[in-house]
Amino acid sequence: MGPGASRAPALRLLALGALLWPAAGAWELTILHTNDVHSRLEQTSEDSSKCVNASRCVGGVARLFTKVQQIRRAEPHVLLLDAGDQYQGTIWFTVYKGAEVAHFMNALRYDAMALGNHEFDNGVEGLIDPLLKEARFPILSANIKAKGPLASQISGLYLPYKILPVGDEVVGIVGYTSKETPYLSNPGGNLVFEDEITALQPEVDKLKTLNVNKIIALGHSGFEMDKLIAQKVKGVDIVVGGHSNTFLYTGTPPSKEVPAGKYPFIVTSDDGRKVPVVQAYAFGKYLGYLKVEFDEKGNVIASHGNPILLNSSIVEGTITWEHLAAVLPFGGTFDLVQLKGSTLKAAFEHSVYRYGQSTGEFLQVGGKSPFEVKWVCPAGWFSSSLPRTSTARFV
Repeated sequence: MGPGASRAPALRLLALGALLWPAAGAWELTILHTNDVHSRLEQTSEDSSKCVNASRCVGGVARLFTKVQQIRRAEPHVLLLDAGDQYQGTIWFTVYKGAEVAHFMNALRYDAMALGNHEFDNGVEGLIDPLLKEARFPILSANIKAKGPLASQISGLYLPYKILPVGDEVVGIVGYTSKETPYLSNPGGNLVFEDEITALQPEVDKLKTLNVNKIIALGHSGFEMDKLIAQKVKGVDIVVGGHSNTFLYTGTPPSKEVPAGKYPFIVTSDDGRKVPVVQAYAFGKYLGYLKVEFDEKGNVIASHGNPILLNSSIVEGTITWEHLAAVLPFGGTFDLVQLKGSTLKAAFEHSVYRYGQSTGEFLQVGGKSPFEVKWVCPAGWFSSSLPRTSTARFV
């Protein structure tokens, strides 16, 4: 055996050690993150519908609580962040209208949340009273600006950024929300949704002047915008996003979701930095788990992790019946309406016009008779990126 062969195992061990242990002088942060939970407080089936077979169900606030507690006990520097759209999706929101969000996020001790578009589904009052006034954690968005009488009413209830102490260091969290929110929800006329990148840069610059050298952009504008923020906003070290329900994973996925890329997704910024970008799919099925190492100047020198599937291997923890009884759901309503065929056709055309962009805005349909949908562009022109005769069955 030659000398090169005898050194090979030792070199492999050194390489493995470089992955497992922080570099000398490095500071390590664990970021736990959720997005687009949409009121899935109870466990669900694998496809995020009602749980039928409990042994195969996933998610739920009790299981999330267990995993977060395990990680907090094991690791010294942990942040729990949410990238928006806690509102809307189950009877919990229909009945409690956001009070349940504040209740359980407070119990989980979230460190910060960004506003999503669905947080405005019940108007600004439906955000202020149940959530903004009750949350014991900062709620963020740098690109939402209030005007008129609302400006004084909502002042201080949400912030553009927050500086959080973590161990002996500080981390800046700056928030953003989709500028399309006025078209997706009901924020009213006294909120202005500015361009995300234009609004974020001065807030990040302000954090830099305050000697904050570790900055996370936390927001709800979709994966494409997340990547643009990582590329364009100078000083952002990490992007934690939502809105597009993007699933990222490194290795073999643990469930049926197909990854859109590796976790974390690395973007090279315009000034040459490697910026990790993450999302954690949706509906509380996964807990995002990202470990980041910073050097003494606050530069990211390593990042790794994966979303954690919250399945039956994680026992449901100490969110007990007593907690549930405080906000126990009951009843619900639905509407039965008659529509003209032209109105129904227009609804379907609107539903599919951004097919393939992962916006999470696809119409959900139930009925007795299957029918076909031909993919066409809104103006009547066929798109070269879509098959001309693709069909789908809705049953």
